[in-house]
Amino acid sequence: MPDELSARLGKQALGRHAFEDRMPAKLSYALDNEDDRNHLHNVIPKLHQLLTRDSDIDVAYLCRPSAVQVFKTSDEGAHFCGYRNMQMLCLACDLPVASDPQRKLTVSRLQELIEHAWDLGINAHAREQTGGILGSRKHVGTSEAEALFLSLNVPCTGSAFDGKDAWQKLLDSIEHYLSASTTNVVAEKLPSIIPTQRPPIFLQRPRHSLTVVGIERLRSGKRRLLVFDPAWRPPSAMQAPLAEFERARWNDALTLARYRKNERYLKKYSAFEVLFID
Repeated sequence: MPDELSARLGKQALGRHAFEDRMPAKLSYALDNEDDRNHLHNVIPKLHQLLTRDSDIDVAYLCRPSAVQVFKTSDEGAHFCGYRNMQMLCLACDLPVASDPQRKLTVSRLQELIEHAWDLGINAHAREQTGGILGSRKHVGTSEAEALFLSLNVPCTGSAFDGKDAWQKLLDSIEHYLSASTTNVVAEKLPSIIPTQRPPIFLQRPRHSLTVVGIERLRSGKRRLLVFDPAWRPPSAMQAPLAEFERARWNDALTLARYRKNERYLKKYSAFEVLFID
């Protein structure tokens, strides 16, 4: 039997274009020349404000306020969520590669960086599994994200959870990661909505990836993740300038629903992978 790590993956893992050599030239041009209209700043401070008005929350932890929400463009399809999540982590960590005026951190630039990481021997088995990703619409995930950050000398730790209780292990790990940065503060004096300086978290579930920006623990004991999902545009409330957002009254529940992933949602999946920036 072939080595499991070197076995070529197919459409189930890499998407409908698993054996594509090159994406259409029109799409490639659009991705290489996109501007920042699919980047949204100041989302974390707005989430903080909305969460403080939710009396069902016992405690919530949020990632660093500089996190940027990145979402797919109207014509790119459902092929680049992994790259959008990598962009969000790079921006939140303020990495030089994300602010280089000479080389914008586009999908193709990320593909080049990942292939370079493989050249360095970092998770190089993924090249055989994918057949190479440069110029293609093949899906990428945790392995490629880890290779990217390690090649940029950004310490990170990947974890995988599977089985019927995978959702619970996932929530435990994320809550520990975000709450651990507050251990030097007296717990009784903590507010219910706790900002941290932790970077966001790369989360892979079957057939999709997300960026985790927070976690809520409800008075009932149940938990919810707060995520940036690159497949969806931010709700109109979040696109308002911060000063206008603070003055206006929004439908809090409807706005927050676009960012929440509850236990019922997570229980649908029996496998998750996460990448924490150390």
